[in-house]
Amino acid sequence: MKIINKRTKQKLLLVINMTLLLVLFSGDFLQADDQTAIIRMGKYWCGVVDDGGTATFSYGSLSWFPNDYNCQGPTVQDGTSQTGSGFLMAATNWQDPLGNVIPKAAVLWSPDTDYNWGQMVTVPMTDYVRWPMPLNYILQPADTEVENKQVEQWGVPDATKMIGTCDQVVEVTTQGPMGVEIHRKVFAWSQQYHDNYIVCDVTLTNKSGKTLTDFYLNLHQGNYYISKAAGSDPSVSDLYGGSAANPERYTWHHYDGAKPGDSLRIYYMYHADNPERTGDQMGLPIYNQDGRLFLPEMHFYTILHASEKPYINDGDDVDDFLQPKVTDVFSRPLVGLTEEYAKTNANRPKLYDYVAGYSATINPTEGAFAGTFHQKPNDEFGEANWSASLPGLGSASTFHSRYCSFGPYTEFKNGEKLHFIYASGYAGLSLEKAKEVGEKWQNGTLEDVPNPPDPRTGYFPGNFAFPTNDENDLRKNRWLSTGIDSVHKAASRAKWNYEHNWQVPMAPEPPHMWVQGTGEGTEIRWAAPDAESMDGFYGYRLLRRVGRSDTVFYQEVKHWTADELTAEPIEIGDTPFTGYKYIDENILWGASYYYYVQAGVRVAENDLNAYPTSRGKILWSGRVWSTSRLNVSPERAIGGKLTDIRIVPNPYNIADPVLLGYGLDADDPRMLLFFNLPARCTIKIFTESGDLIKTIEHAPLSKAGLYQWNMLTDNQQAISSGIYIAVFETPEGEVSYQKFIVVR
Repeated sequence: MKIINKRTKQKLLLVINMTLLLVLFSGDFLQADDQTAIIRMGKYWCGVVDDGGTATFSYGSLSWFPNDYNCQGPTVQDGTSQTGSGFLMAATNWQDPLGNVIPKAAVLWSPDTDYNWGQMVTVPMTDYVRWPMPLNYILQPADTEVENKQVEQWGVPDATKMIGTCDQVVEVTTQGPMGVEIHRKVFAWSQQYHDNYIVCDVTLTNKSGKTLTDFYLNLHQGNYYISKAAGSDPSVSDLYGGSAANPERYTWHHYDGAKPGDSLRIYYMYHADNPERTGDQMGLPIYNQDGRLFLPEMHFYTILHASEKPYINDGDDVDDFLQPKVTDVFSRPLVGLTEEYAKTNANRPKLYDYVAGYSATINPTEGAFAGTFHQKPNDEFGEANWSASLPGLGSASTFHSRYCSFGPYTEFKNGEKLHFIYASGYAGLSLEKAKEVGEKWQNGTLEDVPNPPDPRTGYFPGNFAFPTNDENDLRKNRWLSTGIDSVHKAASRAKWNYEHNWQVPMAPEPPHMWVQGTGEGTEIRWAAPDAESMDGFYGYRLLRRVGRSDTVFYQEVKHWTADELTAEPIEIGDTPFTGYKYIDENILWGASYYYYVQAGVRVAENDLNAYPTSRGKILWSGRVWSTSRLNVSPERAIGGKLTDIRIVPNPYNIADPVLLGYGLDADDPRMLLFFNLPARCTIKIFTESGDLIKTIEHAPLSKAGLYQWNMLTDNQQAISSGIYIAVFETPEGEVSYQKFIVVR
């Protein structure tokens, strides 16, 4: 089981009666396992912390965060609730561990801060995945041995532990500070129609020995500490600098589900313009990448089930569509959700009032269900400044969140349960569409969204206020508004999945894969025997991209239906299979290529568990399984005479845009190619004055006639502009000379 040990700790708590006496709680009440499992099955990745605390980690440090698949995920800082961490519980008769009865109390159940009185894990966390990691071998570079480049298994493979057709499930039970047991199941899918959300299923059981009165459960999700695998050039913090160094803080928030006629309960947020800067930054265009939109998606959570009342028997649990009763946006400092503020019981009543909906009464949603407290969404105020209608928010307020409260449950008796299920995810423009829209916006050729529901505002509210009235900006932002439609579709699919007992069709097993650049092109071998035994097996497709820059994506090279395949004995690493081979000949010699093979199954037209629009479609094996994070460079065949050797490009000009077509890093496209080399030779590079700066021994295992030089000397220094001499010598003593020019 891949669980990351975070730390081991004990807590010093409680200043009693204004003295400096520190009480050390070393028993189970305050002891936590402090382990984190990572849900990384589809496009939305999340950490599940066993004790409900927080963890700070980088997805990059966990190996492989695939950028062109647009994975995203919160880093679990500050108690975000995507996976059940960071819940607030509130009651009007909570008794703290010292015996003080607090008439109004809201308690964050995370154990990471002193004021929360601690947790304990009562049933240890488990982490299961459906498939073992496939074999994934890349021969890279060509003159080294084959090395297995797969990412370490991140969960215990056991298909019997899955919930319905999901592909990963994490489960843990924790005893909370109010004496409420929290049982969490977090699970996700890899099939492409359900891969952009995760499900959190939470059951609360009152084991306090008493009745909790006017009980609330509150969850909040913010748009901060979100890691994006949408490229790293430039980093988000460098896009604009200054007060906009964290542009995710500028957000519109909207809740659907507050009014009669609403069919879904969705709370979503999307990027807003920075009112302190001129122009229009909605979607966060990257000007030095032709306007590519960096924040084109909308993050959401959708409520799938919320108990109408506490229950004993599971069959008595009924969903209440009016839950959550409270929705609002707050800034953490505004409501006192800070360590210093909440340490003392005297300050807890104010936080209870916010959980109970006090702030939502300031700007209530018009026409909301009676007895509910929903703040008017800030995108409906008709203000271009996203923070104008939200007290305490602004560019200096980083920690603002959408929160919702379930309750009040007048009496939550000992032994009773409450059940909540919600899905968290994101939807919006794809990376490719965000690139297209941004580029056309920047060069002034962008066409409008076809048939928007509102010709002026698109899918935004009818009184939405845009940052500018420039028609080109309006067209860009109407494209961004289509994310609202995407969010509703994603939430609808999650609801369908829930209503069909999590039985949507399953994605097939990911193929094992072996890739090597050869003198004929790129050879790919693959096998997925379990996929071929599935009903509706369709075949395979081969995806490829050139380079790793932020603006290139995997494209289909070829696909095969089942009747077009001819199996043969192959090896992947040292493992024999009955599988397939293909040589990709349509390549640029020496370019950097990444490959990916997917297995496919066709969804039956009459599959009643399938979401209607996915029936008859092909489900492809999940992209995150095979970790194609290393490139191969197809080789040229072995040359004949030394006089046939060619140095390309010559002259080399670092500003030549053609180099980027070879998949080189746009910031540092250093590469010089030696074509038509013999099977073995020594290459020595001299300056014009005769100084030896680089010696290369060319003897690749693949016996290819190509060598790529990164233009670094033996001292790892980049060569400067000038004229250079290359000397080629074979083991038999044959020698030839060539001159090349470098312009940097």
